[in-house]
Amino acid sequence: MGEMMFQWTCCLAQTRQLNHRLKKSTVALLSLATSLLISVGGSFPAFSATTDNPVFFQINYQGEQAYLLGSIHVGKDDFYPLNHTIEHAFSASDALVIEADMAKADVPALLQEYGKASPKVSEQTQQVLSDFCPKNAQLCTAIAPFAPWLQASQIGLVRFGQLGLRADKGVDLTFVANKGDKPLYQLESVAFQFKLLSSFSTQTQLDMVKEAIKVSDSEMKGLINAWRSGDEKQLSMLMDDPESMSAEVIEKLLLQRNHSMAAGIETLMMKHKGEQLFIVVGAGHLVGRQSVPSLLQSTGMTVKKCHQQQCGE
Repeated sequence: MGEMMFQWTCCLAQTRQLNHRLKKSTVALLSLATSLLISVGGSFPAFSATTDNPVFFQINYQGEQAYLLGSIHVGKDDFYPLNHTIEHAFSASDALVIEADMAKADVPALLQEYGKASPKVSEQTQQVLSDFCPKNAQLCTAIAPFAPWLQASQIGLVRFGQLGLRADKGVDLTFVANKGDKPLYQLESVAFQFKLLSSFSTQTQLDMVKEAIKVSDSEMKGLINAWRSGDEKQLSMLMDDPESMSAEVIEKLLLQRNHSMAAGIETLMMKHKGEQLFIVVGAGHLVGRQSVPSLLQSTGMTVKKCHQQQCGE
C-alpha cells in the first residue's frame, strides 16, 4: 500500500497549481483543496533541512555540466533551505529545468479535454468512494464531475495536507519561485501529463482512487522520510513493485518517461551549451531499474551521486 500514491505524487506536476489557473466553475474544488492543504496535523521524525539528503546527481558530458535533483511535489517549511551542496549547485547554475511549466498551460482547456468523467465512470467512482464520502462530503461534491485520476490526485493532496504538507511547498515549485532571472525549461508539458493520466484504463484510475483513500498516514510519512533521507533502496521499492501496481502504471508512468526524460536532458545540455542546468524531476525517476541516471550513464555521460560522495565544480 502506498506505492501507487508515491508514483503519481513524486512523478507528476499536473495538478499542483490548478487552484490558480481554473475558471470559476472549478474554483470551488481547488479552493477547498487549498484550505485543507494548509492543515497542520500529523507529526514526522525530527529532520533539519540542511541535513536532509535527497537523491542528487552531478552530470558531465562533452564539456557540459548539469545537476539533477529528485523532488517530491508536496512539502513544508522545514524542507528549506535544502543542504548546502544542493543550494550551492542551484546558485551556481544558469538555468532551471522542471518536468512541466504550468505557466505555459491552458489548464481549463486541458481539464475539459482530459479531466471530465463520463456518467458511467462517475457512477463507478462513486461506488469506490461510498465509504469515504459521508465524512468528506464537501470534497466529494467538488470533485464529482472529474475523471477518477484527477479525483485521486486531489484526494491525495488533501491527505498530504492533513499531515501538514502543502502543494505550494513542493520542491520544484519552490525552486521555480526562487529562480530569479534564470531561464526555465521543461522536459515534458502539462498537456502531456494530463493526456498520460487520462489514458489509463478505467480500472487503473479507480485503483488510484482506492489507493488515495486507503493508504495509511504512517505509510505517507514513510514516503516523505525516504525522500528526505535519500533512501534509494526504499524509493526504488516504492516506485517499481509489480505486486502493488499494474504493469500499465509502471510502464507508462515510470519507465517510458524515464527514457524520454533522459533523452530530453541530453538534448537540453547540447542545445544550451555553456549553461549549467539545474534539473528537478520526481525522485522516483532517479532510482531503480531504467532510472534516468543509469540511462544517462549508458549514453556516455559521467554521473556522480552527490548524496553519497563529494561533488564539486
